Amino acid sequence: MGTHLTHFLKPRASKVAVIASGDSRSRQEPGVDYYELDIRRADEVRAVVRRVRPTHIYHLAGISAVDISWKNPRLTFEVNLLGTYNLLEAGMSLPSTPRILNVSTSQIYLPSDEILTETSPVSPDNPYAASKAMAELLRVQYRKCTTGGVITARSFNHTGPGQTTNFVLPSIAKQFAEIEAGLHAPSLLVGNVDVKRDFTDVRDVVLAYFALLNKGRIDEVYNVCSGSAVRLFDIIETFRTISGIPVEINTDTERLRSNDVSQIFGDPTKIRNETGWSPQIPLEKTIGDLMNYWREKIKGESSAYT
Repeated sequence: MGTHLTHFLKPRASKVAVIASGDSRSRQEPGVDYYELDIRRADEVRAVVRRVRPTHIYHLAGISAVDISWKNPRLTFEVNLLGTYNLLEAGMSLPSTPRILNVSTSQIYLPSDEILTETSPVSPDNPYAASKAMAELLRVQYRKCTTGGVITARSFNHTGPGQTTNFVLPSIAKQFAEIEAGLHAPSLLVGNVDVKRDFTDVRDVVLAYFALLNKGRIDEVYNVCSGSAVRLFDIIETFRTISGIPVEINTDTERLRSNDVSQIFGDPTKIRNETGWSPQIPLEKTIGDLMNYWREKIKGESSAYT
């Protein structure tokens, strides 16, 4: 998401600054300022925010993989909750307070097969979702600000080129690309293929975030989603069609979750009515672009060893 958003904002903003943990040099774009810091350290965050003095902040930083949140819940809460607090405090203490988009998740909702609206019950069932639900509540202390403030995006599943294999569709795309390259047998390892999920292309989500930060109402929450659920098995069939290779589907027990909800999808009415945003990229194109991304990546990795 960060790379796609930076690329989108660069020609549309007078200045773009990216704050990231770890080495981001391989992904840097010319004309963009990059700062490396630990979002858990309030003094570091405050120093950079005061130096940049942003008018708009897109807060994407966080531990976003559920499996990692179970393995290291303390780190998840430190980054997602304390880190969010540090960023909000730094931004809202500026002389001219910025508009801040806090990116949350649909996983905070109580699991339900019904369509989820912004007023649906909240009941997170994993450390990642719990940390995001708590981070949403931090906006309460900035409600009296006369300028700037926090807008919350509850994002449903989104994917596209560049997403890591911690997430389901890039994992499938990589496996298909490896099969095409002859790196392993035509066998696919996946979790529960009968679940239905609401997927949106990352490039559409970039447009949603831009629309929310410029048109959304302060202290409001907005679903970012397509409004429809697609069965994972049917998505795999689309991968098969694009690849042209018949593969055998095998269940990886480590990818199964005992509390998997059969269907999750959101209602995008609020964001559509208030900003005019709606997703435009068909899922078939997203899948095709994911395939091409992993084909090129595997091709590059293979040539590096020849």
